Amino acid sequence: MTLVETLIVLAAGILAGFFLYPGAMWLHRRIVPDDTEEALRSAIEEHTSADAGEAADIRQERKMLRSILDLAEVTVGEVMTHRRHMVTIDADLPAAEIVDSALASPFTRLPLWRDEPDNIIGVVHAKSLLREVRAARGKMETLNIEGVASQPWFVPDATSLLDQLQAFRTRREHFALVVDEYGSLLGLVTLEDILEEIVGDITDELDTHVAGVYPQPDGSYIVDGTVTVRDLNREFDWELPDETDYATIAGLVIYESRHIPEVGQTFTFFGFRFEILKRLRNQIQTLRVTPPGTGAGAGNA
Repeated sequence: MTLVETLIVLAAGILAGFFLYPGAMWLHRRIVPDDTEEALRSAIEEHTSADAGEAADIRQERKMLRSILDLAEVTVGEVMTHRRHMVTIDADLPAAEIVDSALASPFTRLPLWRDEPDNIIGVVHAKSLLREVRAARGKMETLNIEGVASQPWFVPDATSLLDQLQAFRTRREHFALVVDEYGSLLGLVTLEDILEEIVGDITDELDTHVAGVYPQPDGSYIVDGTVTVRDLNREFDWELPDETDYATIAGLVIYESRHIPEVGQTFTFFGFRFEILKRLRNQIQTLRVTPPGTGAGAGNA
């Protein structure tokens, strides 16, 4: 199956089968498998409606269809949860503490590590863990946590979202750990992360806002350097450029300034003001981001 055919099937399946949007039927009528990607994008832009009441829905459908076409160009390294924000559990903790940690976490799948946090030895599913607790009839000392955990699945950070989505489907899994070319742990990616690239945030009562972002009374945000640009754009409807040369907000500042800034330096890029608040060696740890229109002065040091 060609890339275009795959995208057509994916778009139709997501829009028609999952979200029940009429855009899927329109897509089937408008394009054929022999179309190039450019033809698909042109067809998507032609998907409009004269009815003002439908205009917002049509715009959302076009945005989703564009996102589907972009899946082959975006990598898991750009959408993953950075390892600094991962919730993991020390496998050598007493079983009762591991169960308590799993119950306190908003996530259903939790990586287990031993000796050092980057040494992931398994992934425990909360449902499987609770099933084991019930079987043990409260005798926590008899629990075999590693026996409940599944083998970790590692994927390269350069894997495209389209390839990863197909891999999730083939393996019937929703969770993978992301590593670089040297095998070092970078973070994790889930099926939900990929779906959110298409449809936007999928939230439930346990979801939290973007980790590492702290709104301030003056309209600015204190942001950890490891927060991704894509997460910020999605959370706040910003339009900061998301290039392949960087994934995080710290990476954007370094890329645009062409050097590693000092604490106290300020920059203005794309209408946003960036102030470096904390740096450890060559890593920007914390910065203040002021969006356009908040009244903060612009500067470049």
